[in-house]
Amino acid sequence: MKYFHLLISLIISLGFFSCSDESESLTVDTLNAMGDEFYCNQKVKVWMCVNSSDLWNTNYTWTCDSGMLTQPQGLNEMTWKAPSVPGTYTITCTATVGDQSVIRSHKMYVSSYFFEKFSGESQTSFSLQNAKSKFVTESNGNQYLQTTVNSPTEPTRYIRHSFGDDALCIPFSVRAKVGFDKYMPTTQLITVGKKSANAVLEYRWNMRSDLTNENNYIGQIRMQWYPHVPTDGYPVLTDGTTTVEGTTDWNVCLIAQHISPTGIKTEVNEYHKLNTMNIFQNMSYHTVSMGMASDEVLVSFVDGSEVLRSNIVRDLRTANNCVGKMYVSNWEIYQLNGIGARNLPQFYLDDCYASNVDDLLK
Repeated sequence: MKYFHLLISLIISLGFFSCSDESESLTVDTLNAMGDEFYCNQKVKVWMCVNSSDLWNTNYTWTCDSGMLTQPQGLNEMTWKAPSVPGTYTITCTATVGDQSVIRSHKMYVSSYFFEKFSGESQTSFSLQNAKSKFVTESNGNQYLQTTVNSPTEPTRYIRHSFGDDALCIPFSVRAKVGFDKYMPTTQLITVGKKSANAVLEYRWNMRSDLTNENNYIGQIRMQWYPHVPTDGYPVLTDGTTTVEGTTDWNVCLIAQHISPTGIKTEVNEYHKLNTMNIFQNMSYHTVSMGMASDEVLVSFVDGSEVLRSNIVRDLRTANNCVGKMYVSNWEIYQLNGIGARNLPQFYLDDCYASNVDDLLK
């Protein structure tokens, strides 16, 4: 009889533990996102890590207060497409098993229209015209893009980012950290083969027409600047004109191109003599931005400080009765070849941003 009672007790104990195993339990470790900072319309992977008594039957329900969820519900991962306006947004996931539910939320910071920092990347969204590139890691672990022109005939070539957004228009601004690792040009001109060009860096926006423009629009907006003081001095204006500051030599040039309804292209140049953009040396890098708010005034910043403000684009639109919005197709950064295609300048590019709000990037 003693053994019978022992057997009964053992069966009851086993039954108790069996029932305990069947009860649901659920805890959440983390709700994570692939990154801490995102740009407008970027697709971001998010996922929930849980401890569940029944992982196979745990269900996940995702919501967001803006943007778009692009994967089916029910899984522990989701893809969120960021909205088209910068801001801080919230993604929420509810994990459920049986009658147990746990909710977690994660803040998603959308900083700008676009950015590329190159950190940890092995490829870039920038296309290169006749240039070679490689990713270089600095002593602090930061990674950047180093490029060199690869042309025996052209003094300048571009690095381009195409936005692929037909709705992208002014207000708009871009910003990048730029400079030279080695062989920064020190003369007025770069001559390669039979061609010569001013030894300037350049930001260029290529624009496009829209039905509202009536084929009467701004085709390009450009900013060129000497990153240094040339050993042979700055170029001199020879047509009797002077810079905005009243000098005959210049180191910054703004260019706006107008395209008429018949396709005729006309460029207007505005020259400046500034001591704010000629501060580059080898291995000395600076953040340069170019932007235009809704008032159509062109503004430039260097290392966060305003250095230039111009009405060149607004005046050109007014003079040619341009209507409608100004649409941005792509952003080009022009880099320099070496004289005679020798001692090729090693161009430094990092922290590239673009914004489509009136608060211009600095």
